[in-house]
Amino acid sequence: MLKLNHAELIENERARPADHRKGHDGYRRKMAALRDTFFEQFLTREARRHPSNDEIIAAFGDLPPADLAVPYDLTPEGLEHVSRCIQRKYVIHFKNIRRCWALLLQHMPELMAEGCAPREVLEMSTAHGATLEILRRKGHRVIGNDFANFVGGAALDSRYRDFNGSDLTSARDDHGLHDGSGVVRDWPYRPITESLGLDVRLFDAGSGPYPFADKSLDSVICFDAIEHYCHPRDWMKVVGEFTRIARRSVLVVPNAVAPHDAKRKDYIEAVYAFQRDMRNYSDDGWACVHAGVLRNQLSVFKLMRLG
Repeated sequence: MLKLNHAELIENERARPADHRKGHDGYRRKMAALRDTFFEQFLTREARRHPSNDEIIAAFGDLPPADLAVPYDLTPEGLEHVSRCIQRKYVIHFKNIRRCWALLLQHMPELMAEGCAPREVLEMSTAHGATLEILRRKGHRVIGNDFANFVGGAALDSRYRDFNGSDLTSARDDHGLHDGSGVVRDWPYRPITESLGLDVRLFDAGSGPYPFADKSLDSVICFDAIEHYCHPRDWMKVVGEFTRIARRSVLVVPNAVAPHDAKRKDYIEAVYAFQRDMRNYSDDGWACVHAGVLRNQLSVFKLMRLG
């Protein structure tokens, strides 16, 4: 699999739906058998290791449906674009679906429940759009956000700036999609989200205010993205935008802190301060209702408006 290029990975998924030689039916049987083994592993060493996405899904007994286990349908231009701009693993549709399905089952169960009321949900930095696909299929109205990448591949690195500290539209992005001459109109995952018919809004999440009115959406979700917006000393300002927009809930899951950033005193101390502030969040009726460990770091925070 690692030796296959982007086009070959897509064709491989077409030949093996749900990454199983017997397709989605085979995947479903495999997951049922996996779930049964969990009860045999209680209090064993094996049961204590970090669970995979499939193990999480199997434990819930709620599997992604077969219609989400099909490859992306990209034009030749779209395939050339993603081959140049994104990692190969992200063109495997069902792998993206499984990862987002597992996260949503654990941390946004109110949006995944059978017969749940339809909500309006914004996902920040939606990338391949798997979260939006899943929630749209559940009956929710979904909006994504994305932008070109500016993490030092060309010049400016958005990860270490202040919130509202620099204008990315005047900088060159990492993949040559934007020349720094004005409005950013293209982004790495565009061919994928366009092929799925998703509503993705382009704006820089490291600059506010965001183009949404106060309390205009029910929920805001941010998976593995806030660390790209600005230095962690300003992450709470980003969260302030999330809680301004949302009426009901906010889920923030920062990516694991990289070893080179963990060695930077200013960076890691700002991360610890963010963790503390999120656990103790109390503003405008909002409170932290869940804090969790992922990848051995405190990096799951769910806020809800309780008052």
